[in-house]
Amino acid sequence: MDCFKTFTPAEKETAIATIGVKISELEANDFKTKMINLIGQTYLNCGFKLDENQVTLTINELCEDLKKYNITLTFEEIQLAFKNGYKKQYGDFFGLSNATYFGWVNAYTCGESRLKVKKTLLSAKENANKQPEIKSPAEINKIMKDSCLKSFEDFKIGVVVLDAGNVKYNYLVKKEVLNISKEKKAEFMILAEKNLKSLAIETKGKTETIEKCFGKIVQTSIVSEAKKLALIDFYKNLASNDFDLNDLIID
Repeated sequence: MDCFKTFTPAEKETAIATIGVKISELEANDFKTKMINLIGQTYLNCGFKLDENQVTLTINELCEDLKKYNITLTFEEIQLAFKNGYKKQYGDFFGLSNATYFGWVNAYTCGESRLKVKKTLLSAKENANKQPEIKSPAEINKIMKDSCLKSFEDFKIGVVVLDAGNVKYNYLVKKEVLNISKEKKAEFMILAEKNLKSLAIETKGKTETIEKCFGKIVQTSIVSEAKKLALIDFYKNLASNDFDLNDLIID
C-alpha cells in the first residue's frame, strides 16, 4: 500500500504486525506454546531468571483472557507489545507477571500509534475497494467533446496531435462530424503503412533485416495510424477554412 510510505519506522512495524494471524484463530495449545516461548524470551531480554513454576500456574489464564479481551490482535502484535513493554516504552515495570503483560498489551492496543496505523490502513482499504464512478452518457459526451475541442485548439498552435486508442477520431465519426470516403481511407492506409515502415527502418537493430522489421507491423497498427492521419487532415481542413469545431458537434 502507498500509505506505508507515510509511516515512521515504528508505525511500519505496527502495520506489518497487524497483518499476521489473529490470536482468536490460533489453536489453544499452539497459542499457549507461543506465549510460553515469548515469556521465556522476555525474561532473557530483561536479564531475569525465568520462574517456570509461576509461568505454569498462570499461563492458562493469560491465554484465555488475551483471547477474551484482545480478540482483534494478532500474535505478532502481542510480540510487539511485549517488545515495547520490556523496553519501557509504556513506563517502568516491577517484575514479570500477568499484570505486567496485560498492562503492556492494553497500552499497545489503545496506543495512539496503533490507532493511527489502523485508521490509515482502513482508509486505504476503503479507497481501494471503491467502485469507479459510472458516468452518464451525457457526461461522457461532454468529456469527449471538450477533449476534441482542446485537441483542435492545440493543433492550431502547433501542438502535436495525440489520440491514444483513436478515441477522438471515433467520437467525431460517431457524431457524423468527420466523414471520409472509401478512396480517402485507402490513401490514408497507404500513407500510414509507409510511415510505419520508415519508422521501423529508423529503429531497427544492426543485425535485424528489413523483412523482419516490416514483419512487426501489424494491421491494427496501420489502421490506427491511418485514423490519426485522417484526424490531422480533418483539423487542417477546418483550420484552413476557419471553421469552428464546436459549431459542428451537435449534442
